[in-house]
Amino acid sequence: MLNMIRMDFYRMIKTKSFYMVLLVFLVMTAISTVLCKTELEDAKIQQSNYESTLEQADTQTQTTNVGISVILPTKPGEKASVYDMFYANVQGKEVALFLVIFAVMFSLADFKSGFIKNIGGQARKRFYLIASKTIVLTMFTVILFVLFLFFQALCNQVILGYLKWGDTGDLLTYLGTELVLHAAFAIFIMALSIIIQSNAASMILAIALSIDLAVILYSMFDRFVQKYADVDFHIMDYLVTGKISALPMAAQTSDIQSALLVSAAFIVGSLAVCGIVFQKRDMN
Repeated sequence: MLNMIRMDFYRMIKTKSFYMVLLVFLVMTAISTVLCKTELEDAKIQQSNYESTLEQADTQTQTTNVGISVILPTKPGEKASVYDMFYANVQGKEVALFLVIFAVMFSLADFKSGFIKNIGGQARKRFYLIASKTIVLTMFTVILFVLFLFFQALCNQVILGYLKWGDTGDLLTYLGTELVLHAAFAIFIMALSIIIQSNAASMILAIALSIDLAVILYSMFDRFVQKYADVDFHIMDYLVTGKISALPMAAQTSDIQSALLVSAAFIVGSLAVCGIVFQKRDMN
């Protein structure tokens, strides 16, 4: 098992996609900071963004935005902190988008190269191959988050001209919870990709799910349940993508527990289904 993890990690850091995804992500982070700077210089936009953030915080079931939407929560007249920028980009689904793009490429690379076919017969249990990829993909998630945090701090210093971290306790709590949510989402996409075995279909689904293009289907399902079960039901409350967008900056214990519970359910469910399908599938 440890040898599989070492091999997967070595192959990950040796692939071009590993560095390309990180590079493009950092470039987008810098561009996002530049755009946010122009918003900070416009009092009306800053006030509108702040009010939007307050409305979301006061709403129990948050409105789902389709696509990437970076909205700064900075209070008018105050300097934007690293936490503000980090929160805006995470909630805006930019981090999730790049994560799932890499998850699809990483998950299917070994199938395309024939590595899985060669190593699959040697493994005592095929599930170890899935478990190894899960661990390495989680490592990538940690790398992405840590790199993002410190690069955002650099962008704040260089582009905004100052460095303000914000509430460190809330930042670390938010970072840790979102890291778990994103890891769960990446594992779900990995499982989906391995089951589908199609680069194109997996990538389309991954991108669509990461930016909530399925929100219309979610709304239809919500209305169906509310109509026939007579309950106030919102499926986004039970999805990792919903939790990624809904987690508030000053997260309460209940928010964190709910996010971790949904993450655990997605991880266990994804690995269970993927493991069963992969175990029964012929190597090709």
